[in-house]
Amino acid sequence: MYQDAWKRFYVAKPRPEEGAGWLHGTQLVLMTSAGRLLEGRVKDQNGMASALREVLEDYARLNDAERLALSVDGEILPQPVPPPGGLVLTIYDRPLGHDENGKYRFPDGKDLGGFRTHAPHGQRSSLWLTAAEQKSLIPENPQIGQTHDVPTKLARRIALYGLVPQTLWVVEETWKPNSVLAEELKLTISEVSAEKMRMRVHGSVLLSGPGVLHEWPEHKFIKNLENRYDARLEGILDIDRSKQKIVRWDMAALGNFSGRWFAGNNGWKEATTATPLALGFAFELDQSAYSLLAERRRPRSFMHAYIFREQEEHYWDPDKWLTDWAKRQNK
Repeated sequence: MYQDAWKRFYVAKPRPEEGAGWLHGTQLVLMTSAGRLLEGRVKDQNGMASALREVLEDYARLNDAERLALSVDGEILPQPVPPPGGLVLTIYDRPLGHDENGKYRFPDGKDLGGFRTHAPHGQRSSLWLTAAEQKSLIPENPQIGQTHDVPTKLARRIALYGLVPQTLWVVEETWKPNSVLAEELKLTISEVSAEKMRMRVHGSVLLSGPGVLHEWPEHKFIKNLENRYDARLEGILDIDRSKQKIVRWDMAALGNFSGRWFAGNNGWKEATTATPLALGFAFELDQSAYSLLAERRRPRSFMHAYIFREQEEHYWDPDKWLTDWAKRQNK
């Protein structure tokens, strides 16, 4: 049932009586538990709530056979629990297109000619950290002004799995395991008391990976190109010293992207090194990740749940991902 519905969605051939499966203007897929595709549309930059209300109204008009599964038995389970004692970071990415006057949006919210402003908000992803990774960021004898490096493996996980531009690639591409060309991510202690500690997180990253430019929607090959992101990272981490726990992680990455990106109905386009696309990411701590019931928990990221669905150890250890990938390149 689910497999049939997903197949109809992916090949864009819904049944005549159902929707396309999209909440248009977002990356959300809409489907009932009985496998019927729904549809909705975000009409303006603040229209998410009204669009979801319309979808719920349509859902309420369906009969039970269209809404409810006959059985909940099977291998499909609620969202898994994040690592005990770990952290979940919610990540939003957004291309920052601007007009000839340097404004990133027109006051009335009109499209700026294809910088995916028809998607009214940043696309959301996530990154899971283990208890050991959280502990590695908290110094034992903190002194104001001290600076230490974010562990290399964690810094690479942030780059490879956290800086994936969902708004540009629409899950068609990801960074490769060798995409980190340069990276420096540090923590500097700015405040210390018996109760709390604050650290500044700062650094830079350069990512590069192969891409393919093609026509839309025929997918006719145009050329191979390089996807490249050169960015600075800046943010704040707050630690509850009594619990030895990070309670705030606000961080932003801002830089230039060149390579293939998706411009909605305008299809695939290319940003070049001469005229790159400004691309930003915002990170925040998901305070609800460990308190919500499984069925209400936010899903894992595309990288976690899909790319690494059969080799989850590669999500936790990018070195293993790189080693396995390198072996396959040599065959």
